[in-house]
Amino acid sequence: MVSRLLAAGMFAAAASAADPNFMIFMADDQEFYFDESPVPKYRGGNPPTLSGMNRVRDEGTVFLRAYAASTMCAPSRFALLTGRYASRGEFAIRQATRNYGSDPNWDGRPSISVPTSKIQGNDNPHTTARTLSDAGYRTIMAGKWHLATGSWQDDYPGLISEVKDAGFTDPVAVYYDNLVDGNQASDGTVYSHNLEWMVASALEVVQDAVDKDEKFYLYFAPTAPHSPSPYDATFLDVRATPSGWLDQAPVTTMRSRAEIRSAGNNVAGIVAHLWVDEALTAMIDGLDTMNVLDTTMIILCMDHGMGAKSQNYEGGARILQAVRYPPLAVPGSVVSSVVSNVDISATITDIAGLTPAYTVEGRSWKNDLQGAPPSTTLPKFIELGMDVSVVAGRYKFFSLGVFDTKANTAYGTYPYFFDCIQLYDVVTDGGEQINLARDGSNSDVVALFESYVTCHVAGIDNCVMPVVENVQLAVANFGNSLTQTGTRIDSVPTTCTPLPPTSPPTPPTPTPPTPVDDCSSHTTRRACNTATCSATSSPCTWASRACSC
Repeated sequence: MVSRLLAAGMFAAAASAADPNFMIFMADDQEFYFDESPVPKYRGGNPPTLSGMNRVRDEGTVFLRAYAASTMCAPSRFALLTGRYASRGEFAIRQATRNYGSDPNWDGRPSISVPTSKIQGNDNPHTTARTLSDAGYRTIMAGKWHLATGSWQDDYPGLISEVKDAGFTDPVAVYYDNLVDGNQASDGTVYSHNLEWMVASALEVVQDAVDKDEKFYLYFAPTAPHSPSPYDATFLDVRATPSGWLDQAPVTTMRSRAEIRSAGNNVAGIVAHLWVDEALTAMIDGLDTMNVLDTTMIILCMDHGMGAKSQNYEGGARILQAVRYPPLAVPGSVVSSVVSNVDISATITDIAGLTPAYTVEGRSWKNDLQGAPPSTTLPKFIELGMDVSVVAGRYKFFSLGVFDTKANTAYGTYPYFFDCIQLYDVVTDGGEQINLARDGSNSDVVALFESYVTCHVAGIDNCVMPVVENVQLAVANFGNSLTQTGTRIDSVPTTCTPLPPTSPPTPPTPTPPTPVDDCSSHTTRRACNTATCSATSSPCTWASRACSC
């Protein structure tokens, strides 16, 4: 295998010969069908062979500990496209202030969900697309948007206009939100998933950019494998789209839908993933045909996990992330440091040599690709409702929200699901079964992570957090390195279980005590005459219609 240093030297000329293009490929509700996936593994059964995704992984770098900034679609996409957490969104802040601003127990956390995650108003300039388009890039978007402020099902031009407001110069083949059965375009066309339309439309714009010697940034977001059934959608006419009925069928190098169904043995979930992978393969082939494949950074990722979707546990928060870019990503290499999809924006602008005109919360992992230590390692946050989780080093911390906590129903096999405060060593306890916060000896670590949460809630302009390559060192410096100190979230009313101050991390199952029989519980002569008094070990006595020792 080519060494990292040798490979870096081999590709140095290519890196300096042309500024990079970028393609983010992120499917919707994709199963994590790869070895580094967390438990529970392969929720959808035995993994299919995904040749397109395997090519990106084999010819590039795989990130072993990548996280989504939220475990729901829209807030995760907000972070991906802006480099800022969804809690910074203008719409989310306004909604939270309106709903909770007068309550003294509210600690300032917006409630993060699909309906509150929008790119609008003052957020429109705060996108990677806007930063790149201002620098001359063609910024292309195809697939699921899911960040719209209104319903655009019957107004496709209105949807395109809104996506353009967010900095995309060329939005094509766009879906405004989750699909449902029976979607209709303004001309009455019934449509569903249409990956061929997305591929053909995106490659047409890319070809135009290449012909004009323009750099491009492409956000390609297939609507599948999310419901409604992509398998059923493969039986629809390829000309049916949200923009209406197409005059001609899209032309791509993708296999026919019938061939994809056959390859997946007509198993619905497998067919859905093969269809997505076929789209990725066609995009790669298209870039190769245009001779821009090796000068395009391909970032393959998921919007969130499916093993615990809509929960901040590893099964919901850990995601696939792989990068193919020969000038930096050495084939077959891995990155083991903790990264988040909120970091992707910072990485793209770093590699492009650009500085966004707004504060980005992620950090670039360009150095990680080159095998160098990261320049800085900040805690990674995961937001859902008012719950905030923090990943730093080997630890994962949960601080459940005062009002809109997602710990409202028991989920899976997480024994401390309802604890307000949770701390796990996810390196040794990937299933998150032992809440270390219940062990009083970890109180310093808990206090540090509570402070991370407090800083995060305070906002990016009000707090400076230390690097966390070594959590124990950060704990030792606690009090000097943070500008704010933590406040226990369980000091205010909440629906979760307050943290016991000193309980063992793995409490043994108590042995039920031997019941004490003082005879008085027996109300019939028959029961009394057959019972024994525990205090005297002698038979119970029935007298005056009562049983006694």
